[in-house]
Amino acid sequence: MTLGLSACSDPRPKPGRTPIVTKQPENFASYDSPSMQYLPRQEEIQGWRLEKDPLVYPSQAVPAYLGTSARHLVEYDVVDMTVGEYRRVPGDGFAVVEIYRFPDFVKAFGAYSSNRKAVVNFLELGNESFVGPHSIHLWNGPFYVRIFGSGGPQGIDPMKQLAAGVAERMPKAPGKPAILGFLPDKYRVVNSETFSTEPAFGQPYLSNSFGATFNYEGDVIDGLIIPAPDKAAAAKIVDQYRAFFVTNGQLLDPVPNLGEDNFTAEDRFLGRTVTFRLDRFVIAFRGYQDKQRLIELAIGADQKILGTIRKQLVRADEELERRREDPEREEEPAPSWTVNPGAQQ
Repeated sequence: MTLGLSACSDPRPKPGRTPIVTKQPENFASYDSPSMQYLPRQEEIQGWRLEKDPLVYPSQAVPAYLGTSARHLVEYDVVDMTVGEYRRVPGDGFAVVEIYRFPDFVKAFGAYSSNRKAVVNFLELGNESFVGPHSIHLWNGPFYVRIFGSGGPQGIDPMKQLAAGVAERMPKAPGKPAILGFLPDKYRVVNSETFSTEPAFGQPYLSNSFGATFNYEGDVIDGLIIPAPDKAAAAKIVDQYRAFFVTNGQLLDPVPNLGEDNFTAEDRFLGRTVTFRLDRFVIAFRGYQDKQRLIELAIGADQKILGTIRKQLVRADEELERRREDPEREEEPAPSWTVNPGAQQ
């Protein structure tokens, strides 16, 4: 009898069978992130109480939390997402604070700007912020913050107070990405700047662009600038865009002395464009009315670039050549126009 019990209790798997391993659910409360320090605890913000321990989702888990809406965050290389749930005290209001952390402030700005609509109610919080439907969106340094919920009978105001409490704890970026300073200031719509990984003007080769909207006496014009890796890559982008109009629209007369290469064109759907290349930069303006206005904006961008970073571009070319000759060479710091807005002055 003892032998029989021993045989029945043998824990070894029978031949031909695979042991069933139950995967334990991931404990997102066990992760840590620098973002945790920016969430107000207990009732540090009057009227708001943190309901439970915040959760931290590493980058690979963000899509599972957000679903399809996580795609653009992943494209900007989100590092992690920290979530805190709050309740109004007293009252029926609630709020969820999501802090998305990115490798740098440029990518955080891109994620933030991709959620901003054309006309919004801006707030004076952080580097930039606005009110959306039952939500507040905030960009501060390498963080994009989204707060959604309901402030109860007082509406959005209590959520603004919570957003202010988060923003004041965070480090700010020195300003918007420096490259946006190469687009003209005149006629530029305030806070219309973007950094987008999506194809601009419906063209895949115009992705990863920095852009802004211009209102030239009622004529709405879109402008963008793309920093290509080198001159050859920039020239290829211009050639591809020119080829689109050769096939689908028509080329117009180029602009004398604009950049190192330029073209003007029009298409019944895309409207009119003035596009040019200066060194490794591709700059394009698109509108649907007077072409001369596009030319004026393009000339303004050309002059701003030439007047600010020509020496840096030359040095960057020299550094690229040295690295091609010596791949093991230590890389010099990134040109200041890619990071520090002060370099534009």
